[in-house]
Amino acid sequence: MKKSVLVLLLFIILILSAVGFCGTNPFLPKDSKKTVDYKGMNLVAPIKEINNTTFEALVQTHVNAISLIPYAFVNIDNASVSYNHKKQWWGESTAGIRTCIQKAHAYNMKVMLKPHLWVNHQFYTGNLNFTTTSEWENWEADYEKYILEYARIAQDEKVDLFCFGTELRNPIAKRPQYWTQLITKIKKIYTGKLTYAANWDDYDSVPFWSQMDYIGIDGYFPLSDKENPNVSELEKDWQKHIKKMDLTQKKWHKKILFTEFGYRNSNFATQEPWKENQTEANNNAQANAFQALFTTLNHQKWYAGGFAWKWYADDYHKSKEVDYTPQGKPALEIIAKWYKK
Repeated sequence: MKKSVLVLLLFIILILSAVGFCGTNPFLPKDSKKTVDYKGMNLVAPIKEINNTTFEALVQTHVNAISLIPYAFVNIDNASVSYNHKKQWWGESTAGIRTCIQKAHAYNMKVMLKPHLWVNHQFYTGNLNFTTTSEWENWEADYEKYILEYARIAQDEKVDLFCFGTELRNPIAKRPQYWTQLITKIKKIYTGKLTYAANWDDYDSVPFWSQMDYIGIDGYFPLSDKENPNVSELEKDWQKHIKKMDLTQKKWHKKILFTEFGYRNSNFATQEPWKENQTEANNNAQANAFQALFTTLNHQKWYAGGFAWKWYADDYHKSKEVDYTPQGKPALEIIAKWYKK
């Protein structure tokens, strides 16, 4: 065999190795991860009409998707759901939601429409319960009206993803037939991608993942009880949760989307991330938590990305020393770095 042919064969082998045919691509950065679908932020509903500077700041952070949250309010005493009140913030109104969707699309951002229920500051919606069938039916009729109206808005505005419920463990467990028929009605109206936001501790018991495009999880997983754990410690703490999500994904054959994830810039930020009981500021703890989440989750083949909690369109966040938002904090640089990938 001629020397030139041998050289050519060696060259081909090297090229195949570089593109991954024979292993890891040596030309990629060592910290390179696969690209996720949703590099998102949950946008706090603006108090008044939103301006373009909000979207420009999101673009600078390499955000490619936002979640919009039109709140509705539950009155437990009369088992009702109400929404679109005149006293609500502009961004929670149907008109405000439509405008925000249109502006996001103008900036080439995907949109997830994610209705939330609000009972009161001390009440977890997953514990919602009624004692009589008539109460359940009254509440369900109101909830259906609420959800189907936003399903129509999602269809009209070509919303990319509709999340039709958030953290409703008890209503789903006690009234599964209601949710099956509601999903059927939603799909007759809305033709985009569909998900539900399960809490981190009950996503494996949701019965209707086969009807969804994504397994949605509000990912406030408890990690470390240390005041300020480092990234490597947090990466280890993630592993038990990764194993459980992996099993759920294999059962349903759907990608997992973090419909929410986030940490406050406080001591013990990863101990119980869903709580707001820590008041001493700790920017490093928040930054480490985000870094560990990205290094752990982003290379999972079933992880579709997620929506960080949260981003303020209005300036009042500047008066809050401790909060979930990464705005003006070191965590924002971490998020921007990973979202740029």
